[in-house]
Amino acid sequence: MNSMFSSLERLKIKCTVFERENYLNERLRDWNFGIYHAQAPLEECLPKSIFERLMTAMVDPTRGLSEHDSLPMLNAKTGERLMAIPSPNVLRFSRSRFRALIAEADPCLSKYGFEDGTAVTGSIVIGAEGANSKVREYLLGPEEAALQQLPLLGIGAVESLPADISRKIREINDLYFVSYHPEGVCAFMALHDVPDSNKPETWKWMYSLTWNDKAVKREPPVGPEAIKQEWIFWAEKLAEPFRSAYLAPLPDATLWCDRLAEWRTIPWDNQNGRVTLAGDAAHPMTYHRGQGLNNAIHDALNLCNALDEHHAKGVPISKALAVYEKEMQDRGRAAVISSGENSLMVHDWEQLKKSPIFTMGLGPLGKKGRD
Repeated sequence: MNSMFSSLERLKIKCTVFERENYLNERLRDWNFGIYHAQAPLEECLPKSIFERLMTAMVDPTRGLSEHDSLPMLNAKTGERLMAIPSPNVLRFSRSRFRALIAEADPCLSKYGFEDGTAVTGSIVIGAEGANSKVREYLLGPEEAALQQLPLLGIGAVESLPADISRKIREINDLYFVSYHPEGVCAFMALHDVPDSNKPETWKWMYSLTWNDKAVKREPPVGPEAIKQEWIFWAEKLAEPFRSAYLAPLPDATLWCDRLAEWRTIPWDNQNGRVTLAGDAAHPMTYHRGQGLNNAIHDALNLCNALDEHHAKGVPISKALAVYEKEMQDRGRAAVISSGENSLMVHDWEQLKKSPIFTMGLGPLGKKGRD
């Protein structure tokens, strides 16, 4: 939600950011993400000087944008193309570079977070601290605010490849692709960094393997060696060149394993306009349709507009936040439900082509998901 705080400063609304990290990009884990339908609100949130330099935070700054971009969707067992989803002018950013760029417009970003016993006074608290939001827990209590675990496990990595394999992977699509296996694994690869466009061995790739552990009746891996063996188990099932791409970084690859979860947004008492939520704190969702960040950017713009209504026009903060929260909660809940349904369906070969990613693509949700 860094873009929101940049926008608040542009509107001359004083704010302080409290970061979990002690310094910018302290977290070792990196990843990248795509903006599919939030380009316009992102531009409105950012200072012009930062927006004009957004390309420097792209996974490949030399690539540029294309109206013809698409996400290939492949059969992971045979390699055949199932379909391609249009993603015109997609912005795909490295998380670490995007945060570093935004930090230039937001001097508060590098502040230290709370220490035990610290107390801070302000007129409004915005919880935008991610899926495990403590502000959400404060508003709703630990039980109602708890994430709902899903029967989906994922292993991720960011690694480089031998030049020949890296070149073959980029020939499939020079940005990203996803493949689905009839046995229930989803394999996603996306370009992450291009230090030298002439040296494929320097390119870095973001990997993801996800599966429904209950459906395939496999125990969750515990510990680095078990995670590596699970990675190998699924990688061995993939068609070439996917198989080689997933096996090549071993045995030295750093692998992260997580259980996927969601929280179906419900209304909260904002204490007369004093506390609210945004982004993953308000609607944490699964990632197989790429909706989390896009919804967060819409939150950022809408919340800034609501605060500006109060700050510049004198609209009572309780009224301004009520308008923001009603739209965001309805949209967020629908996106959470749809994303969760999609994630379960793409790991079921019989349901795959009925899933939202196949029927709706990467665009915004047109209607509420089912309860």
